[in-house]
Amino acid sequence: MGSHRPRLLLRFGLISALAIAAVGVVLIAELRSTIRGQAVNEARTLAVLAARLRVQPELTPKDLDGPLTRRRSDQLNQLLESSFEDTKVVRIKLWNPRGQVVFSDDPSIQGKRFDLSTDLEAAFAGGVIAGIVDADDAENSGTSRYGDLVEVYVPLRFTPTGPVVGAFEVYVPYEKVAAAGNRKVKRTVFILLDGLVLLWAALFRLVAGASRRLRNQADENRKLAREDALTGLSNRTSFLELASAALAKRPAHGAVLLLDLDRFKDLNDSLGHHAGDLLLREIGPRLTGALPPGTVIARLGGDEFAALLAPLDHPHDARAAADAARASLEKPVEIEGIAVSSEGSVGIAHYPEDGEDVATLLQRADVAMYEAKERRMGVADYQPDADRSSHERLLILAQLREAIERDELVLHYQPEVALDDDHVVGAEALVRWEHPERGLLGPVTFVPLAEHTGLIGPLTAWVLTRALRDTRRWWDAGHRIGVAVNLSVANLIDPELPGLVARLLAETRLPPATLELEITESVLMTEPEKALRTLRLLRSMGVRLAVDDYGTGHSSLAYLHKLPLNTLKIDRSFVMAMAGEGGVIVRSTVDLAHSLGLAVVAEGIEDHGTAIALRALGCDLGQGFHYARPIPVADLLARLGGDPEPGFTATVGPPDPAPAAAPAVPAVT
Repeated sequence: MGSHRPRLLLRFGLISALAIAAVGVVLIAELRSTIRGQAVNEARTLAVLAARLRVQPELTPKDLDGPLTRRRSDQLNQLLESSFEDTKVVRIKLWNPRGQVVFSDDPSIQGKRFDLSTDLEAAFAGGVIAGIVDADDAENSGTSRYGDLVEVYVPLRFTPTGPVVGAFEVYVPYEKVAAAGNRKVKRTVFILLDGLVLLWAALFRLVAGASRRLRNQADENRKLAREDALTGLSNRTSFLELASAALAKRPAHGAVLLLDLDRFKDLNDSLGHHAGDLLLREIGPRLTGALPPGTVIARLGGDEFAALLAPLDHPHDARAAADAARASLEKPVEIEGIAVSSEGSVGIAHYPEDGEDVATLLQRADVAMYEAKERRMGVADYQPDADRSSHERLLILAQLREAIERDELVLHYQPEVALDDDHVVGAEALVRWEHPERGLLGPVTFVPLAEHTGLIGPLTAWVLTRALRDTRRWWDAGHRIGVAVNLSVANLIDPELPGLVARLLAETRLPPATLELEITESVLMTEPEKALRTLRLLRSMGVRLAVDDYGTGHSSLAYLHKLPLNTLKIDRSFVMAMAGEGGVIVRSTVDLAHSLGLAVVAEGIEDHGTAIALRALGCDLGQGFHYARPIPVADLLARLGGDPEPGFTATVGPPDPAPAAAPAVPAVT
């Protein structure tokens, strides 16, 4: 046996080394392939955005009949230089269908004709073509010193569904767009090789001690299958088993309590998940001490705890136990030198009145708990009416998906007014639902539900599409005011959002600065790095950005300073309290915003006196019932086009409420 062991280990070592080496080769090859694909996609996206936001709006069909004039070429060259300022471009060309170069950053080929390549023909057929080519094979690139190039052809149309009338061609050095990726590949290769060597070395120890560890792990798994690792309480599986066994004895009375901590997410966000875990560990012993002996207590997950009281002498004893459980949370817990107080909401489901099995009792205790949380009752018994309300929310959610598809949603617009002359400079889009049975529903009925599901993406896409099309209507009527649309955190971490915005702006032929996207401070505190990347990309496109409801969240000045913002909107609660402390807050907020180069919008202006006071403080824009309630687009167009009313006159011209200069945007043709 002993003589065979070295040979077995040697065989295992050789086989595992070969397997690990093969894995390393495959992973490195896959990483390089991924980098090449990312480089092509990055160049493709850059070219499409430049073509649709910079080139197309600057051209007319006549421009493609022959070479652009020197003045037109210089204008287009300046626009494209700003689009590609961070990327080295080898060659830029603009083709007409006859194979003539009507524009190029190389004047020597402008006006010449060439045979159409296969890729160029594909672009004239309507496709965006992108790929990697050798510089020697690059058509008319005029240089061969860059090595591999990323070649992109983008078809040009003057209407979204019109024919292709030209093609935009860009050559970008592959090494330039792939530089960051290649550095990551090299770093990853070193890390991977080190990790694989360490893994291979560790496998010997794993094999030698496998039998002992497997036996220990089996014992631990049996324990973990029934115990919550963080608190030491029973877990959901164990609770269901123990509670089912207790109810199988058919006690006269019993109850399931479901406790959920209030504002637990705020604690995690403020002090970190480690602090949250410390608090959860403290709750187990407190509940055990507060509830009657023999109570089955479990942590179901997150900040949710359950307790089974069976048997009970009287149903009222469940309420007393719930009050005791909440009271046990009141004593502050010291976490890293900070005294943290916690509160909880408790739902009660009684046995056998509310259910005779554990699953039903848990579901109904959950309904009661959410009722207690929403109504801030602390403790609530299960009521069938509340359950119906829960079902109603699910029904609304199901109907909302169909409402988006059937176009049952509508937008109302509330104007934003310049406080110095009462001219309308923009309008905020507010979504409503024309429900076929319940009538017009406000956003509070369905938007929060959509934010917790995958529906917020389609809902936001619908709002953006309709808002920009409506904006195109009032621009065509001569009222060149902007539009503001609210975003949620799910939108900011959606990688499809910038592309959607670019496509809609190109479709409606509106300058990017016409659109202002509003975010709240709470959105900024959730997934901040992803949100910041998306905001910077949107800002680079020329879209305006605003922080809504400022003052009600928890954003720091340092974080606010690095955001690519244009506008700061003061929450209505401060504006409506102008006579008291609100006036001080508004004044300091206006000064802060102006020092950061931001425009300031005051929400919730209800009377003329407040508007005058805000004007005196230097506030730029106002919004509220004093000027107008949210109204349908037809009413907005009528009021903009009709006789001016006090506080409601339209500004015709490009929207630029911010004190800082607006970014350059393409002209509307």
